[in-house]
Amino acid sequence: MRAGQQHPPKGRILVVEDEEPVARLLELWLSGEGYQVRRAADFDQVCQKMGQEPFDLVTLDIMMPVVNGIQALKWLREYHPDVGVVMATALGDLDMVIEAMRLGAYGYMIKPFKAELVAHEVARAMERQRLVAENRSYQLELEQKVEAQTRELRAAHARLERQVRELEGRDRLVHCQMSGPTYGQACAEILEVLREALAMEAAVLYRPEAGGEWLAPVAALERSGRVVGEEQAGGMPKVGARDLALVAQVFRERQPKHRQVEGTALPLLYQEQVMGVLWARGLEGEDQEEQRHALWRLGREAALVLWAALVREELDSGAVKVDELLGLQ
Repeated sequence: MRAGQQHPPKGRILVVEDEEPVARLLELWLSGEGYQVRRAADFDQVCQKMGQEPFDLVTLDIMMPVVNGIQALKWLREYHPDVGVVMATALGDLDMVIEAMRLGAYGYMIKPFKAELVAHEVARAMERQRLVAENRSYQLELEQKVEAQTRELRAAHARLERQVRELEGRDRLVHCQMSGPTYGQACAEILEVLREALAMEAAVLYRPEAGGEWLAPVAALERSGRVVGEEQAGGMPKVGARDLALVAQVFRERQPKHRQVEGTALPLLYQEQVMGVLWARGLEGEDQEEQRHALWRLGREAALVLWAALVREELDSGAVKVDELLGLQ
């Protein structure tokens, strides 16, 4: 160590003593032991000093004016629990010392003070305070680690649950495709699947009509969680394919889009043909990116369901023959 360089203080101590000569003597002794010392004469000064700077230890006179040492100790334990406390008392106040120890004081010093006993008691209390502070810090660190691991486990469990719901939804869509639903039934089933898999807030499925000039609502997921079919959803306005609306842009560009205010929309594509357009709201949570990816994956399965429903409609209406359909395949 360089000449003149000072050692760091061994600790910070607040000496609480209403008799100034005694307080100065304690300050002199403890400073000589390498501690940084401040003084307070009464409880008001204790509150003031404790609010201004941190302390490791407080030497607290039991017999203080107005607010005695026991009351001050209770306050310290409540508002500054990491600070060690050593009581200072005369021989006749030992009952109060016992009470102070019960309340959490680390030790006591008997008046009239002796320098070597004061140094020993303060050193012992400082060591205990250090161990208590380290233990509290370790417990806090451990709690934070446990909390972080718990959050990670909850997040992993939530992701796993979402993946399971997505797989169940895809299986349900495959079953729907094979069961031969009408286009309207297929749309309603798709929204039911999306509601269960992604817990969406609201959604609408649009069907291109009039040669792709309009997008007509075929099914809707209401905020109440109820899915309504074409009869109820038909009361909603159609969207012109050339409009600036999000749904129309997605239909024209055949690319999914997300806007914070307007929601998410994606085209349900079978090869290059748009089978329908899905608009959804309620994917704005912490995992919204994962939810949108799941929505797009489910959308691919949904497009197959709608394609199968359209083929069935064309076969039933005679617009396409089985031989023609087999030839296309």
